[in-house]
Parts: sequence; structure tokens; C-alpha cells
Amino acid sequence: MSEESNQSTRTDIETVLAGTRQDTRDSHDACLVIIRGPRLGSRVVLGDKPVVLGRSIESDFQISERSISRRHCRIYRESGRFWVEDLNSTNHTFLNEEMTDRAPLRDGDHLRVSQTVLKFVDEGNIEAGYHSELHESTIRDALTGLYNRRHAMAVLRTEMAKARRDEHRDLAIMILDLDFFKEINDEFGHLAGDGVLKKLARIAQERVRASDTLARIGGEEFAVILPDTTADDARTIGESIRQSIEAESFDVGGQQRTVTLSGGVATWSNELDDMSELLRQADRRLYQAKSSGRNRIC
Repeated sequence: MSEESNQSTRTDIETVLAGTRQDTRDSHDACLVIIRGPRLGSRVVLGDKPVVLGRSIESDFQISERSISRRHCRIYRESGRFWVEDLNSTNHTFLNEEMTDRAPLRDGDHLRVSQTVLKFVDEGNIEAGYHSELHESTIRDALTGLYNRRHAMAVLRTEMAKARRDEHRDLAIMILDLDFFKEINDEFGHLAGDGVLKKLARIAQERVRASDTLARIGGEEFAVILPDTTADDARTIGESIRQSIEAESFDVGGQQRTVTLSGGVATWSNELDDMSELLRQADRRLYQAKSSGRNRIC
């Protein structure tokens, strides 16, 4: 797996990060949508918990501009409506181009932090549902319906920030890779390979928890981000996925075939320097699984 740069992993994700399964129940929640700035189109879902915008990786929604304070402003719900509050930022917070310390938000308001402008879309507004659907299309893999690589890396970065703040919080990542997938493509063609990937995705989805994030991050490579999970528990989940795949019969070019996969698990610790190091550890464990016979989780 190639390393991800900071820029590519700071992708357009929702502040309230969903798990693997899509949830349309809240498609009309209030949200902020970036309409100008480096994260154009990003959607920040608003709920009962306050949301802090800022430059710090520990912010609920990070905007990487030097002119934005580490904790610039926060959005919170009070008495049935949403408010914005400046957090003593250096360059201030602007509501409809008026500098503000604290003010209620109304549907259609424009919130500006430095050069980034966010539009407030109140709950119940049909536009909120549109932005929800648009956002889903940018974070999903077109073939399998799982999350894509960029979204997965952004989720991982967010979960790492939580783990940094709480040293007792567990975090695991598992990289899964199909065994001998190139042979399927070479012998039966890419359409057959696509069919295998789609079926594998459906099976794996049934074996992960709602709090986990399952993503397709490469051709036949998948990642599972597992918050509040130890290495042993992550391997147990990986074994459940592996066994379910192995027990299933796959139609490959009109033939029934058995498919297997291998996986590597790594866990976050504050001794690690960054996300790339965590991913390298998972890759090393995946290589161990492949080199020791495949069809196993290490």
C-alpha cells in the first residue's frame, strides 16, 4: 500500500462519521456545506453534540488553512435552534459578512472562517437531503457500494485524533486482500472479477459492526477501521470475515469457485509517529499472512 499524504487524507467527510452501512434516516438533518474554500462540497452534519471547526487535527471538522485558528468556532444546539460561537479566534468568525462572537443560525446563512465559506442548511429543508445524497456519491466505491479509500483514510485520521486525546481508547485497522485474484481476472476476465468483489463486499458487510468502517481501498484490497477495538478483537472479526468468504461458493465465469483472503491487523499507539506508520504495520502483518500460506489473519 502506498503512503497517503496529509493533503489526500484530509478529504471531504461528514463530521458525524457513519459506519459501513448507509443510513438514510437522517438525510434531512441540519448541516453546513462548504460553498467556497479548499474543501468545497464537504458536508458537516449537525446534531445535539457541539461541532468545533478549526485547523487542529483534534477539531471535529478540520480546515487546513494557516489563517484559521486551531479551535476557531463551534456550532451547537440550544433551545431548539443552532448557534455559532467564536472561540477567540485570531481572524474572527463572520456571519453573513458581519463579525460575530455568538449568534443564532438561520436557514441559508453564510458562515465564513478565513477564506472558507459554509452555508447553513436547516433541518427539514429539501436541500439538506440533496446535499446528503450528493455527499454519499463522493465517498462510496462505485463497484461495491463500500466506502472509498479517501473516505477511509479521513475516518482513520479522525479516529486517531480521538485516540490521541484518550490514551485508554483502543483503535485497530485491518487490511484485507483477496488471494490469487489476478488469476481470476487473467483467466475469466475483469467482469468475473468484479462479480467476485461485489459478492465479497456484501458478505463482509454482514460481519462488521455498525461502528466499523469497511472500505475498498484498492483493486482487491479492503480496509476495516475498528474504533474501541483491541488487536485480538479485530482478529476475531477478521476471522469471521475470512471464514464466511471461504465457506461461500462464487460463480466465476460459470464455474463455482472457492475464494479466500488474507488480512493484517495493526493497532494505534501514541508511540507511532503518524497514520502512515500505522498503515505500514498493517501492511507488514498482511505480508506475513500472505507469506505464511495465505487464507489467514495475522
